[in-house]
Amino acid sequence: MKKLYIISLLLSMTAAMSAQQAISLTDEGNDNDVLVTVQNIQATPTADRTILTMDFILDQLDVPSNRYRAFTPILRSKDGQQEQRMKTLIVSGRRQNIVFERDGIDPLYADNCDNIRRQDGQPQSYQYTDAVQREAWHGLANVYVECDLCGCGDRLKNKEVFLTSLKAPDPYDFISLTDIVPAPQKKERNLHGTAYITFVVDRWEMKPDYMNNRRELRKITDTLDVMVADPNVTVRQVKIHGWASPESPYEHNRMLATNRAKSLTDYVRQQYGLPASVFAPAEATPENWIGLRRAVVDMDLETLPHKQEILALIDDTSLKPDPKEALIKKRYPAEYKYLLTEVYPGLRRSDYEISFNFSDFTLEQAKEIYKTKPYQLSLRELWDVAHTMEEGSPEYNKVMQQAVNIYPEDPVALVNLANVAIRQKDLLKAETLLDHAGDSGEALNARAVIAIIQKRYDDAAALLDKAAAKGIDVTKNREAIEKLKN
Repeated sequence: MKKLYIISLLLSMTAAMSAQQAISLTDEGNDNDVLVTVQNIQATPTADRTILTMDFILDQLDVPSNRYRAFTPILRSKDGQQEQRMKTLIVSGRRQNIVFERDGIDPLYADNCDNIRRQDGQPQSYQYTDAVQREAWHGLANVYVECDLCGCGDRLKNKEVFLTSLKAPDPYDFISLTDIVPAPQKKERNLHGTAYITFVVDRWEMKPDYMNNRRELRKITDTLDVMVADPNVTVRQVKIHGWASPESPYEHNRMLATNRAKSLTDYVRQQYGLPASVFAPAEATPENWIGLRRAVVDMDLETLPHKQEILALIDDTSLKPDPKEALIKKRYPAEYKYLLTEVYPGLRRSDYEISFNFSDFTLEQAKEIYKTKPYQLSLRELWDVAHTMEEGSPEYNKVMQQAVNIYPEDPVALVNLANVAIRQKDLLKAETLLDHAGDSGEALNARAVIAIIQKRYDDAAALLDKAAAKGIDVTKNREAIEKLKN
């Protein structure tokens, strides 16, 4: 009878957890005669179990009719102090297989084994799989296979071959994230802007072709053109607020600012067939001291040597507007002239606010709108569109990113995208998003998950306590801490 010896272990790693490994069993007289090959070895620790799979290729294995070969995978701790034997693969010859069927398997292996008959001379393979309850020491255990090649059940004669090492458990296999389903919401928006309309001195008639007025008017009309043409948009209100600069008497400026704002409002209303109620009554601030102060604060002392003195006069609440301006002009004539020429023109402006809302869409409509005008969707509509896609797919993740692009300050959008980033293992992005996501239970849970991944277990536990107090089920993440700490 031929004696079989384990001569070598051939390793050819192709992936972290999916190694193409081969054990070579060779004839004592021919080291190149591979009789058994073990391939596709995977040792996978999960939250509850350690799973071992591999393929035994038996094409060249010779098993005498009245004998058997046994292969037993073993998990062994790094220090060699603990081990766990897994299911044995028994490959029996024809007569030995009959004996096993009649009298039972060899007691050494009977409690946990698979017995197969060797089909002599035929290609044959066996897909091995077994799982055991996960123990703490499994995290960095080594995996061996014990080979009983004599079929005599004498373990002293058995040979062992190293297969692989279990990797440290991946925290992503244990964590649990909680997304927030956005509440239905009204899609009311406000658009603000400023137009610098020029009026003839001491006049308030709107002259569209005067100076740069045509260009400035387009800031308002171009926006309204788009809205009015879109059936999904309803313009609710257009409001115009006029500002005048501080020169001239205050009451005169009040009259100019009010009438100029009204003139601009009337002009815009005449361009569209919108209900008159859409246009709010024109408002005005007679003198733009707010803008003047802001401009003075931004100037340097070289430009405005008496900057602090001028600011003191602007801030003096005991002075009425006309005396205040007269003092600046009298005490600092050169600087007043500079302000009058360089700053005052910019103080004469018309602020506009357009309030509008988008239509509500069915899911099918929302899917179509998303392709071209995603900004018209509410956060809930974007959520619903995302969940027509496979969660975690590039398409799904893109919609969640789009939600933050459209609603950059919405805590719900920020938390959900942070969860996407965590699943993609982009913790820096997740942390940045969560910095602005508030302290909802879901946000606290996401921060705890990041702490778990970073092995900051005390921080994670404290965050989970806060999340639980806000109604989040953190059971799985607490279990993750215990399993990963060991």
